[in-house]
Amino acid sequence: MDVDSQKILATLLEGMRTGSSIRVIRKGDQKILRISWLNIVHDPRVFQAIAKSIVFDVVQRGYVFEAVASVETSGAKYGVALSYELGKPYFSIHKASKIIFEQPVTFAEKSVTEDRMVTLHLDRTIASKFRKVLLVDDIRRSSRTINAAVELLNQCGVEVVACYVILDLAFAGHPTLSKLSLENYHALFVVEDVDDEGRCKIINGLVPRQLEHAATFNV
Repeated sequence: MDVDSQKILATLLEGMRTGSSIRVIRKGDQKILRISWLNIVHDPRVFQAIAKSIVFDVVQRGYVFEAVASVETSGAKYGVALSYELGKPYFSIHKASKIIFEQPVTFAEKSVTEDRMVTLHLDRTIASKFRKVLLVDDIRRSSRTINAAVELLNQCGVEVVACYVILDLAFAGHPTLSKLSLENYHALFVVEDVDDEGRCKIINGLVPRQLEHAATFNV
């Protein structure tokens, strides 16, 4: 991973640790994190740095797949960025049915983040072109959306070789994934705790490990 990408990722990590890039919204007993760079204001340099971080890990682990998939809308931009970086095809799992679907497949699940039932839609004709895919999403809170996406892809005969998320909100205390081996689940930033000022405790995740490795290597 290049030095410029490392600097951007280090800035993102510092912004979350200090709370400077996060606003906490209370919804009952839940903490919802409003993070501008994640899904509000989009900087292409951030997308590129995040994609490079994932690609670096994919290469190290030797994952073999034919396409990248993600859940729209928030996850789609990371899926597209990763697709460009990998040079692999990309397709979306949709939250609304499309008139162009030839063989629609659906799966419903409760989204804790959106506080509503969400139905995911996929065109079997498109998904079944690929035997193995890499799944990417922006956030894991309850695991339900990712589980639903994996189930939907499996129904189309597609194997999810691994799933990458940008933020794992571990502090929410929800169960981990049940539809995919945890060995094949990877988060860039794992938020263990967050206070009301937005200061996050982040120790684990691909980015902290990659930055620590880079710092050691560059000494």
